[in-house]
Amino acid sequence: MNETQLAYLEYQLEKLSDSDLVYAWRIRCDLLQYMDDCIYDIEMFNELYHSVEPLEIATRIFYGDFNPHHDYFMFDGYGNPVSFDYLSGFINCKDFALEISKHEELAAELAESELLDLEAVQNTKP
Repeated sequence: MNETQLAYLEYQLEKLSDSDLVYAWRIRCDLLQYMDDCIYDIEMFNELYHSVEPLEIATRIFYGDFNPHHDYFMFDGYGNPVSFDYLSGFINCKDFALEISKHEELAAELAESELLDLEAVQNTKP
């Protein structure tokens, strides 16, 4: 993939809505087994904690940095939830584009989910 194609791929990632970018990021985490990097919509909190005892949830929140009014959360190295409102600082589109360019299976999965137009990327001329 040349520099122009990589830049166009980065542009496509930057133009995704936040929810689509998080969805693409979760595909990346699942496929490449980077579960420590996974970002979740706040609405997924109940689903992820459905079988956890209330005291354990309270303890994890106490030791994490969690605000239920935020839009997203992930887990720190100890499994405690850390919430935030903005994706900047968590997903770098330039690095993500480079990673997509190196992993054909990831690129194919994101194209199949219609999050990215890889045909347009491939047709981009320098």
